[in-house]
Amino acid sequence: MSYSSFMHTQAVNQLQGFLALEKVSFHKLVKGDPIIKSCASAFICPNKTNDDISELGKELMVDIFGGKSTDTLTSLRHIIFTKKVVCVKAFVTPERLPLTSSATNFHSRCVYYQIMVWMGVENDMKATDWGWKEESHQLIPVMTEENAAPDDLLKVVHCNCSTGCKTARCSCRRYALPCTAACGPCQTENCDNPNNQDVEDDEDSDD
Repeated sequence: MSYSSFMHTQAVNQLQGFLALEKVSFHKLVKGDPIIKSCASAFICPNKTNDDISELGKELMVDIFGGKSTDTLTSLRHIIFTKKVVCVKAFVTPERLPLTSSATNFHSRCVYYQIMVWMGVENDMKATDWGWKEESHQLIPVMTEENAAPDDLLKVVHCNCSTGCKTARCSCRRYALPCTAACGPCQTENCDNPNNQDVEDDEDSDD
C-alpha cells in the first residue's frame, strides 16, 4: 500500500467512526450546514497553523453534536453527559460523547495533514507535527495527550481489609486515601487508617 493510499484509508475510517458516534449521516453535510461548509473550506487552505486547525475542529465538533454557537466543546460534553445520565439504564458509554478538546485537536490536525498530502501541497510539513507519531516505522494517529480520567478519579481505590487497616497492606492507607463506604469489612468503623482523620476534620469544619 502506498503512503497516500494509507493516509486515505485512515481518513475514511476516522470519518466513518466519527459520524457514527451520534448517528450523524451525510444528510447534514449535503444540506449545506454553514459551519460545516466554512470549516471544510478552511481545511483545504494551505499554511494554516496548528491552533487554527484545532479551533476549527472544535467548532465543527460542537456543531455536529448539536451545540450552540456559545457552547465550548468541554461545556457541550458536560451537557450531553448530564442528559445521558438522566435517561440511561446502565451506564454512560464515553464513546457516545463528543471527543475531548485534546482528542479533537489531534484528530483535526491529522485530517488537515491528510488533505494537504492529497492536494500535494504539504511542502515542508512533518506528519509528527500534525497529530501523528512514528512507531515501528509506521505513522500512528495520536489520540490524546490527556489521561483517560482526572487524576483524582484514577486514584480512586478501595480496600477489603478485615483487620482495621493497620498496615500498608491496606491499599487506601498505602495511597494516602481515606477509607469509604465502598471498602470492605472496615467500612470506616473501627478503622485505623490515619487518612480518615482528614475527612472527619473537613466534616467538622462544615458544621
